[in-house]
Amino acid sequence: MTVRRGSREALRQEVDRLERNSADRTRGRQFPLGAKWDSTGAQVEYLYRNHQLMCDADDLDQVLDAFDQVGAQRPAAVNEGPVGLKVLDIGDRDAAELAEQLLGVVDEDTVALNYVLETQSNTVMCPATEPVPWPGPTPVLGEPIGPGRPRLAVIDTGYHPPVAVQSGFARFAAVKDNYEPDDEVYVEGTTTIRPYGGHGTATAARLLAVSGSESVTVQVRDCLVGGAVDELTIVEDLDRVVRAGVDVVCVQAGLYARAGCSPKAFNAFYRRVLRRHPDTVIVVAAGNNGTDAPFWPAAYPWTTAVGALTSGGDARASWTNVGHWVNLYASGENAVVPFPQGTYEYLDGTSAEITQGHVLWSGTSFAAPVVAGMIARRMVERGVSAPVARDIVLEEARVAGLTSTGPRVVLP
Repeated sequence: MTVRRGSREALRQEVDRLERNSADRTRGRQFPLGAKWDSTGAQVEYLYRNHQLMCDADDLDQVLDAFDQVGAQRPAAVNEGPVGLKVLDIGDRDAAELAEQLLGVVDEDTVALNYVLETQSNTVMCPATEPVPWPGPTPVLGEPIGPGRPRLAVIDTGYHPPVAVQSGFARFAAVKDNYEPDDEVYVEGTTTIRPYGGHGTATAARLLAVSGSESVTVQVRDCLVGGAVDELTIVEDLDRVVRAGVDVVCVQAGLYARAGCSPKAFNAFYRRVLRRHPDTVIVVAAGNNGTDAPFWPAAYPWTTAVGALTSGGDARASWTNVGHWVNLYASGENAVVPFPQGTYEYLDGTSAEITQGHVLWSGTSFAAPVVAGMIARRMVERGVSAPVARDIVLEEARVAGLTSTGPRVVLP
């Protein structure tokens, strides 16, 4: 895969920003970010949490023997991870380099990196655009009427309650107290908005604009901080909401993995959790890299992967990921979404004052909640399960599709 978007220097600036965001997290959630660059230095192949590897609990002895076989010091500690995994603390060693050594003596799926998900590209480390001030308001569909009462979850950066007041978006009432706070919206002691600050609040609004708020409940989880999260952390959140009985989960992040590999923690999550909860539907953004290379977890057959259309809905956005694994497309260009008030600093050094409670923001991050919201809407109207509602939406998208777009959800 070779994708060229923007300059090499701009990409390095964005990787540096993501690295700083990962290191500057609060509440003890800091982690060192690693980036595997291609041989040209022009593209990031994948991101990973450095100084850490993982394996299945059943494979631990085999993995420890592999350390001995390659002449590497054994892990400093072995800790419990989610969904039956063990987390190996390898000290200050580079995780990607050590994994390469170990994979010379064990199978690809035996020991793995803890990949990092972000929102969501490997040549542009951000949504497809940065937020632009807009007077609003957020457009909405009318409230659906019917017997269904779906439970929804948004896995993102958490929820920032002041945005509800600043934007006047009444449908935030569906969030109620069922959220984790997005407590890293601002640079400490300032009104400067951090990169990705307010992202989870914006995507929750995008979902509610379609689903309505009177018949749904929404919880907003806070696992992406500064635009990124490691694989084990997001799987832990997915495990929690699925076991709690949520009907539709919307995820706005993803990752690229080593060529020919899929991410181990997500594999374990499916085997040990999701297969036992067949009534849960997981909707995932397909990514913004303009490629058909697998973007995980969207590329799994057990997710509903959503690419982005242009504002008018009659073409795919130039930056959306595509491919056989993308199930359908929805509008993700210039979405009008609520946003915190303050100063936003762009990568090019300019800034803007956000004062009217809304921005224009583009990315598959804002297409996926449209589809999640439409699934919830059909659940309300028809009183059906999430999988049945998903199949209804997929069939509607197929009927509405164009040769140039494939299946699409077009909002009136």
